[in-house]
Amino acid sequence: MAVTTAGMVFFPHGDLHVARTGTPPLKVSFHAQVFDDTKPDRYQLSEVTKDCVFDFFAPHKPVGHRFDGLPSINPATGIVTPGDPGVFLFQVRWGTVYLVGRLQVHEGITAWWFGNDSITTALDTEFGHAQPSLYAKFTGDATGADRIGDITGHGYVTLTPDDPAKLKITPQGRVQGLAETAVPTGIKGTFLGVTNPLPVRVVDYGKTRQNLEPVQTPDVAGADEMVDILFIPEGFQDTDEDREAFDLIVAGVVRDLFDKPRHQPYAMLEAGFNIFKAYLPSRDHYLTCGFRVTDDDFNNAKPIPFNGNLGSEKTSYTMQELVSTVGLPMHNESRFDLVTIWQGQSLKGFDPSRVDPKLIAEWRAHEAVGILHARDSVFGMYLGRRIGDRPYGTSEPPVKPPPLGDTTHVDLSAFIARLYEFYSPGVTRLLTPDPRRHPPERYVPGRANPGAALSRFFNGSQYAFAPFHPIGKNWVPDPAKFTRSRGLVAMICYDDLDGGTNFDGSATAQTMDSVRTVAFTYADVVDKREMRRRDPLAGVPVTAAAVLEIANTVAHEFGHSFNLGDEYEDFAGDGTAAAATKDLPADNLSVLGFLRDPGSPAPGRLIDPAKVKWLDLPRMILSAKITVPARPAGGAITVMIDPRYTGKWVQAQKDGTEVWLRNFSITSDGVQLPLAKGPGEVLTGLRIGAIDAAAGKITLSGVVSPLPEYRTGSVLHVPFKGPDGSLVSVVDKKVKEFLFLTKTPLNRDTVTDKVRKEDDEPVDVTGFAPPCNASKTVGVFEGGGAFSGGHYRPAGSCKMRNHYGTANLWTEVGQDAGAFCYVCKWLIVNRVDPGYHAILSAAFYPGEL
Repeated sequence: MAVTTAGMVFFPHGDLHVARTGTPPLKVSFHAQVFDDTKPDRYQLSEVTKDCVFDFFAPHKPVGHRFDGLPSINPATGIVTPGDPGVFLFQVRWGTVYLVGRLQVHEGITAWWFGNDSITTALDTEFGHAQPSLYAKFTGDATGADRIGDITGHGYVTLTPDDPAKLKITPQGRVQGLAETAVPTGIKGTFLGVTNPLPVRVVDYGKTRQNLEPVQTPDVAGADEMVDILFIPEGFQDTDEDREAFDLIVAGVVRDLFDKPRHQPYAMLEAGFNIFKAYLPSRDHYLTCGFRVTDDDFNNAKPIPFNGNLGSEKTSYTMQELVSTVGLPMHNESRFDLVTIWQGQSLKGFDPSRVDPKLIAEWRAHEAVGILHARDSVFGMYLGRRIGDRPYGTSEPPVKPPPLGDTTHVDLSAFIARLYEFYSPGVTRLLTPDPRRHPPERYVPGRANPGAALSRFFNGSQYAFAPFHPIGKNWVPDPAKFTRSRGLVAMICYDDLDGGTNFDGSATAQTMDSVRTVAFTYADVVDKREMRRRDPLAGVPVTAAAVLEIANTVAHEFGHSFNLGDEYEDFAGDGTAAAATKDLPADNLSVLGFLRDPGSPAPGRLIDPAKVKWLDLPRMILSAKITVPARPAGGAITVMIDPRYTGKWVQAQKDGTEVWLRNFSITSDGVQLPLAKGPGEVLTGLRIGAIDAAAGKITLSGVVSPLPEYRTGSVLHVPFKGPDGSLVSVVDKKVKEFLFLTKTPLNRDTVTDKVRKEDDEPVDVTGFAPPCNASKTVGVFEGGGAFSGGHYRPAGSCKMRNHYGTANLWTEVGQDAGAFCYVCKWLIVNRVDPGYHAILSAAFYPGEL
């Protein structure tokens, strides 16, 4: 048995509100999410509040007074004692673990309401899932605190179920479904003498459903050994119009994915995929937005913080960069000469030259009175992240309050930088499970759990026709073993906001458009309490451009399911991960700390090419996939391949060709590189003996192997050799020589302190003729993993870097634009059907000897 801490959770959440009068005491708590591998479907919550230290800071008070009138939290009880009214940032420290948050103290409270029109929760006999959002209006003051606040889980509102036989309320304010409901039941909330109702639907996600409809299924009976793809909806309602729209999208995406050259190798491997769809409707269109939005333009409300450039100069901060550095504006921001104020606040890295008047004007307007209502979608996904939903981090040593108080020095700057991490909730295009729909006992961000609602839905899904094959289990993540179809679920989300993510290794999710602003309305424009999204997609036909957008995103996000990391750049510089001495788990990415040449200690930037995990991936001139496990015996081994392809091997037998056998070795997380090099992982110098062409049975001699078995998916192949008899790898011999000589990446543009969105061209390499599109050259290029430096990828261009291939998302692109690089193609082929390695090498290698 192994017990680990999988995550941390702070109750009620990291963006707190308390009134000095009119509310009960606010209690907080900090918990470790403990994972016991004997109970893989849950996390045990272990409270550690009594061992925590809480540090507060008043960012809006004048310099010299930012440690005055602070609130406090008693670790023994978790009770919050308000200080002065205003906005306060805080840090929770538990050993080397920390979390940052915000507490707003108000004089009083005047009203409350549900932030949902309805909510869906899961049938679960142990844990409550859905947590209704609760919003409140506070009395106004001049401290800059928000007038409308999120009081979810604060304990101010008393929740009661309408039918205790169907619903139960947990201590954290979550709604536990005790019985599935054909007709919605509900709960009531009471506070300030006001009682409000909320309809609730209970869904049994784990029940057996014959819901897997075939889209393209070459081998349903053999689905367990196939690679299976599933399309599911999110935010599509139970109407004929929505079902037709979903079906049209699925058909178009499958056609694009498996017909267009830019999506290779999917088309080449088409016979290895079963494709299904399953429809489970939502009560609402659209997704919940985790972020708040500005309310100065009801048609174009910007996410807060907006991750784009709103200044007048190219060198200006993006709004997200500015907010992460200086924080958010006060409500009704009225301070003058903000640049001078910021320069005097000990803000780490603040550069006044990157601030212009237009950016300041946009920053002042970067707030709102109201908060968007949550949407009732069936799987409970949300875009972006609530600013109080930040995951915990680690720090060694912890950043403590400065001993000299609020005076300018390094300790103060480091402490403020730590607290201002609160203002960086992440990019708004993230599309992940909403923690208010997925409880901490079942959900840790970035970690798959078979007990989660989505995993239960997969497990209960069966083929729609007799004999109802239980195919759904193939999408259930299993941390103990490799699963061929894990993550190959495309959740199509009814939303026009830009969003797409491969989450938790369980599924991908993508929206239907790439709009960056929100259309909304206030229920009462004067009071500005209840803010709701408008639905501009309702009744609008699905366009070919929308299908193109979704197909491009699905192709890219499925790359993550094949353990390929993002190669694009969002941030200038190396990032902290670049210093890691352990390589990145993604098969197409590496970092400077791992690759750094021993003769070039930090801060040197020379790399050791021998450590590049994709450098020696072999090319093949003949290849076949082993279809059943094979076991050596008596110096020989008999393997089974698809009998349709035995003719080539009969000829190889006649030619006396040397063949190799490489075992299919992959981790439970899907990691392939570096290729396994242990004893017996690759058998060389084999000769073909007897062949049963009709059965696809080939006997090989010359086997000396310590391995008892070669797995299904192992590859029988004839290696590609050069004129001198040396093995030919995916990196050209001359390019390899250049890398070992210079110990530098191939980028022609060597600037690493600015973000590049473009493809990279290689430098000239003596004796090497690059392909027509030189960016397809395979080697080592710097820039990827979201950073412009310190991260390395195999080629100058790839779908994992820019899957659109054009600045115009609505323009059809050519064969090369937005295509996978050769290494990523190799890795996908090796996962799905390594029998195609020879075709890949002959048809898609960029350039030749």
